[in-house]
Amino acid sequence: MADEVEDGIENALNLVVITTERSGNMKKELKQTIYETVSTLRNLFVQLRNKSDLKTSKISALEAEVDKLKTHSQMLTNQAGKLQGEPSVIPRSTRAQGATSFTSRQELARIGDGQVAPTRMGQTKLYSDVLRGKIKQSRHTLTVTSKERQPPDAIKDLLKTKINPTDIKVGISTLKTLRDGRVQIETGSKEEIETLQRDINAKCGDKVTVNVHKLRNPRLVIYNIPEDISTENIEDTLTAQNPELNLEAGDIIAKFTYNTKKRTRNLVIEVSARTRKLLIHKRVKLGWLICYIEDYLTVNRCFNCSKFNHKFRECRGTETCPHCTGNHKLKECTAQPTEFKCTNCQNYNKYNKNANICENHSSLDKNCPSFQAVLERHRQYTDY
Repeated sequence: MADEVEDGIENALNLVVITTERSGNMKKELKQTIYETVSTLRNLFVQLRNKSDLKTSKISALEAEVDKLKTHSQMLTNQAGKLQGEPSVIPRSTRAQGATSFTSRQELARIGDGQVAPTRMGQTKLYSDVLRGKIKQSRHTLTVTSKERQPPDAIKDLLKTKINPTDIKVGISTLKTLRDGRVQIETGSKEEIETLQRDINAKCGDKVTVNVHKLRNPRLVIYNIPEDISTENIEDTLTAQNPELNLEAGDIIAKFTYNTKKRTRNLVIEVSARTRKLLIHKRVKLGWLICYIEDYLTVNRCFNCSKFNHKFRECRGTETCPHCTGNHKLKECTAQPTEFKCTNCQNYNKYNKNANICENHSSLDKNCPSFQAVLERHRQYTDY
């Protein structure tokens, strides 16, 4: 297969050279440019082929090493099986050491059977179990506020005195104080947070107020909608032209439309978690167009200081260029891309000494670690 591809590329390049030589009306400068381009392509292809051969040899060496390790582990397993079948006459202390060694051999033998390496405690984890820990967990929290304006420490003492998590079978993940004097409690499930709310209201309702945080509904954006589609008729049009989605009345709440620099119109809708699963990354029919749908994630960014989570009118900082962190406006910036700095990442590294986030990018870069962290926090409080 590789030889056929190589011959095909070589024949194509030769055809370009032959066609150029036969062209009598072509200028010499253009012919020379074509010849140089063909030569460059051939050199690049040779480099790619050499890199491919090098990677292939490395893969072959690694496969041979893996086969050797599997053979060695199988030999250890067979030896351990023979030792297990023989009667033991060695002392207890030596016997315990042998048992430990045998256990480690068994664990080594299982590495090649679809499992990852054993932990220090001798327990193995399947690959699916490792990935399961990467799934986003929903946050279930409530806040407790004192009716008598007591400090947070007094609220915590009251809760610890009156509420027993063991009796109501609730696991407390987080208990912390907020800046405004409230106490926030986080649990692992919706049922636990509701049980905790009822218990606090029953035993401490005369002294504190409990507020359960509800996840916000997700928002979706429909790209490039027709001119006759608006917030008033989007639900009827989407339901009528896409019956396969099985949408019901009230599943979609139109929020607003906006125009882009490319002179296209997009529409933002608010839906439930069930409706989002039906619409996300789908192409829907609207009028005479096919429109694509994605999550609508926004981050409040200040135009004055280039930081997140507040607007220009609420800003208390100084004017900062989002490209180079200088004290000037964006349109006055003359910095090159290699000189860009991110003010948000600089602040994060400043207040987190162990952090080492790359700062060599603009604050407007969508791949900025600080920007992605804000988006992730937004997702945590959204009902997906």
